[in-house]
Amino acid sequence: MKRLFLMRHGHAPTAAEAGVASDARRPLSERGLKDAGRMAAEIRRRGGRPALILHSPLLRAALTARAAADALGDGVAAEAFKALDNTLPPDEVFAALRERGAQEEDVLAVGHQPQLGEIASLLTGAPFEIRPAGVVALDLSGPPRAVWALNVDELLD
Repeated sequence: MKRLFLMRHGHAPTAAEAGVASDARRPLSERGLKDAGRMAAEIRRRGGRPALILHSPLLRAALTARAAADALGDGVAAEAFKALDNTLPPDEVFAALRERGAQEEDVLAVGHQPQLGEIASLLTGAPFEIRPAGVVALDLSGPPRAVWALNVDELLD
């Protein structure tokens, strides 16, 4: 894996607002679906070509991954990845991502805060505020470095 894109799930209503019994079952809002597609299109516009999307098993991350896959185009596989469920420390998650994505040039990981920000910080030494549908693009071909970071409200239409 040469490039890793960390994307936070899109906007989601609270469990009470969504009428679901657990946090894991929170869906995306319409805005969340739209923003996920917009940010995936931005990844592609900036030269990213993830063929693999690994996502948290929580519903809002799975729906974000599906919207991102649709925006990225044919041939993009999305799969649930337990390590992204926001329970493991960043070093363990990154090791699991690196192992699973070893055969890919670009991987998109869709998950949650604070885990994604912790991974980005672990690799770069810098803090990142990743808001819903936000992305941090990391170059791993040498010493890890952030290439760009963008939140959906910073997109130029």
